[in-house]
This record gives sequence, C-alpha cells and structure tokens, in this order.
Amino acid sequence: MNKRLKLFAMFAVIMLLQNCTSDDREIIIDNPPPSGNYANGIFVLNEGGYTHSNASVSFIDVSGQVYNNVFFAVNGRELGDVAQSMTFYEDKAYILINNSNTIEVVNRYTFEKITTIENGISNPRYMTFVGDKGYITNWGDPADTTDDYVAVLDTQTNVIINTILVPEGPEAILNNNGTLYVAHKGGWGYGNTISVLDATSETITYSIAVSDVPGNMVTQNNDLYVICSGKGGYTGDETLAGFYKINMITNQVEDEIAFADGVHPGYLEINNNSLLYTLNSEVFEMELTDFSLSTAALFSTSPQNVGVLYGFRIINGNIYIADAKDYVSNGEVLVYNLQGEYQEGFDVKIIPNGFYNNN
Repeated sequence: MNKRLKLFAMFAVIMLLQNCTSDDREIIIDNPPPSGNYANGIFVLNEGGYTHSNASVSFIDVSGQVYNNVFFAVNGRELGDVAQSMTFYEDKAYILINNSNTIEVVNRYTFEKITTIENGISNPRYMTFVGDKGYITNWGDPADTTDDYVAVLDTQTNVIINTILVPEGPEAILNNNGTLYVAHKGGWGYGNTISVLDATSETITYSIAVSDVPGNMVTQNNDLYVICSGKGGYTGDETLAGFYKINMITNQVEDEIAFADGVHPGYLEINNNSLLYTLNSEVFEMELTDFSLSTAALFSTSPQNVGVLYGFRIINGNIYIADAKDYVSNGEVLVYNLQGEYQEGFDVKIIPNGFYNNN
C-alpha cells in the first residue's frame, strides 16, 4: 500500500470511530460563560471531530473555572469543522477552521463575532502578523502538491489581499522582525524545508533543508530552533527525526541532532534558557548552552493516564498538556509545574490541541 493509500486508510478509521459516538454533534453549555469578559485566562482550542463541525473553544479563568463551548454560547452557532489554531492581533482573535476553509474573527475579550473570512482561504493552518498584515499558511487541496500558499490579510478590512505560492504543506509560521519562517510539514505528502519569506517583497528569499516533517519552531536571540518528527513507521518509508539550530542572520544550520531509529518527537517549547520537547507520553528538557539530547525524561504523563498527548504549551511558569483521549471522547487539560510535578486537570471538549494566554 503506498503512502497516500495508507493516509486515506487512517482517515477512514478515524471517521469510523467518530461516527460511533451518539452525542459528538451535541452542543452543551456546561456553565454560563462569564458576562462578556474573557480576559485574564487561557483559551483552549478543541479541534472537534473531522467532518462533524463540532470544533469549540474552552476558557479557563484565573480561579480555575472552566467554561466550554464559548463561541457557541456567545454567538449562538457552531464554530465549524476542525479548529486548527488561534492567534491574537490587538483586540481580535483569529480562529483558523481547517476543513471549513474559514477564519472566524472575534473580539478576544467578549468573543463576539466580528466577521468570517472565507474568500482566499483554503485549508488554513497557522497565522502570524507583521505590522498590520496577517500571514496565513494554507494547504489548499492536500492531494495537490502545487496549490499551497501563504495568504496575506489586511487586518483593517479582514480581506485577503495577496497570495504567495510556497512548497507543499506550509505549517508553522514565525515572524522574526519582518522575516517569516515557514515550516513545510507536508500536506498528504511530506516536507523537509523551512522557507524564508520577506514580508516587504512578499517573496521567498531562501530555503533551508532540514529533516522530514518539521513541526514547531521557537526562537532565542538570533537562533531558530526546529524540531522535525521524521516519517513514522506506518508510512513504510520511516526516516530519522531531527533537531536543528539555525542562525537567522545567515539562515545557515549551525547545529543539528539526529534522533535514534524509530524515535519520533512531537512538540517543542522554550522556557528561558531551556528547550522542552515531547516524545510519546514524556517531556524532555535540553539546555540551550548544551545542544544535545537528554538521556532521561523531565517527567512522564503516564501516571495521569494521558491517552494521546496532542498539545503542549508553557504559560506563566506552568506546562499545559492536552490529552485527546481516544479522539472521540471529551478531552482533558493537564497542568504541571516546570519541575514536572502534576498540579491539576480540567475537562474540556473533543480533541483539545492548543492553549492561548489572554492576559
């Protein structure tokens, strides 16, 4: 079975599991939302089931109270099909809805809808800003390797004003003083480059070769750190994962590490002078002054019975982990301190995948 057929088979299995639930389309407001005030707390983006249009947003306030289905509670309608990511610009929140091919724009403090962006959006993934423009990675048709692009948004009108063609599968996008770095994870294929895009000319100026499937990127001073998961064994063409340190002045790889055979890391975060990354159910820590893989995990999420580690973020000195469970049940948010000690957990909705601090 070739790579694309295997991916279709995986999608079929996931959709079959999702169709086995009787209540996954039901919108339930667990608690009344705070009255028009979502400041000083953390949003949790819940992806929802593929094709089920039950994506949602949860909010955890400073007292630890959880409010689920915030978008529905405020606006009286569902968010859409597969919430991919969210980002803030001034007083607005942009929620990228992948399979619906839309971006919902809301007031980040009241969550009232401002507008829905539909034109110029095709399978949106992630977004960043330079000045008054937003830059959005789009897969287009994941089966077409030639239609991927970065959309340029005028934040004053919320209209797409340009599209920049890029290699297949643009995923994470990061702004470094007007220079954009785009990780090409691959659509239904697999990518292994980082594009350097000049926001002024809106053109690609450089391409940096890395390992297969580059994911999260973080920066410290003039260095860009990229973690690449490599192709998994299920592809029939397994490749090594890698860790890269790239000088953003020269756009040259200064250091790189290959993971062992069969080891495929997940998420990457930075905390002061440390890099933290996930591997299966464990979290590892690496000092920036010693760019080498850790021999022992900082901590494991196994004691909390995490089913699928599906999101990872450091906020206000705490580590937030999303547990997607079995992809059809409601998920959970688990909080650890920076030493890896479990603090508390919160019940959220289907497939939590990201955390956004609204302080």
